Amino acid sequence: MRDPLEVLASIPGFAGAKLDITLSQGPTNNSYRVEKGGEFFVLRLDKPEAVRLGLDRVAELSVIETVAAAGLGAEPVYFDAGAGVYLRSYLAGTTWARDDLLKPGKLERLANLLRQIHALPPAGKKFKPLLAAGRYAKQLGTAEAGNLFGQVAAAYALIEPGPPALCHNDLVCQNVLESESLALIDWEYAGMGDPFFDLAIVVQHHELEASQAQQFLTAYLQQEPNKEDFERLAKQCHFYKALLNLWTMRVPP
Repeated sequence: MRDPLEVLASIPGFAGAKLDITLSQGPTNNSYRVEKGGEFFVLRLDKPEAVRLGLDRVAELSVIETVAAAGLGAEPVYFDAGAGVYLRSYLAGTTWARDDLLKPGKLERLANLLRQIHALPPAGKKFKPLLAAGRYAKQLGTAEAGNLFGQVAAAYALIEPGPPALCHNDLVCQNVLESESLALIDWEYAGMGDPFFDLAIVVQHHELEASQAQQFLTAYLQQEPNKEDFERLAKQCHFYKALLNLWTMRVPP
């Protein structure tokens, strides 16, 4: 793994910056908080797994710039897709836990943020979860992985995607940041896709009850959902559950 101080020294204007704390050590990257002149930034350094999982950093930068221009995300400071280096402004705040989703008004706030994000101009590239799932299964190379991919493909075949929108595609609560305003972080899977996949991650990943899912969907649509809305969400939840099972095998927690 590269020395983050050496990486900082290679970024114009950051030779004297200091590492403050390690923010995360994930399967695709390590992230650090950086202090320079009393200001804080976040440095992300890719691991080889980022390439193996098919992450497209050039497309990600397009998304990040679009979100930041709308005032809905952190400003990029330095981005080298080939080297796997990303430096951005630091957003002070606290990431959500599952219990936050259950607090009064939280689902409504998240729904409002998602509606704003889904209305942004196109950015990144088309999100192809089935292609990613096939990659995971091939890399695992086991009969069990092949069976799981079959379940993913069967669930995906039932979906009739709506008009594409800019989606986050990794809406676990740890990627929701309570800052000066609500924000999303970690846009590495973002791209143009079905907005209901974003909604399904919130509902399925956090095992929301039916009444909570209805509350969330109503807030997002700004009207009472109809039968087709519920069916669309249910199909995406079924697909996400199958995809998550395969992902968990490929990248164990």
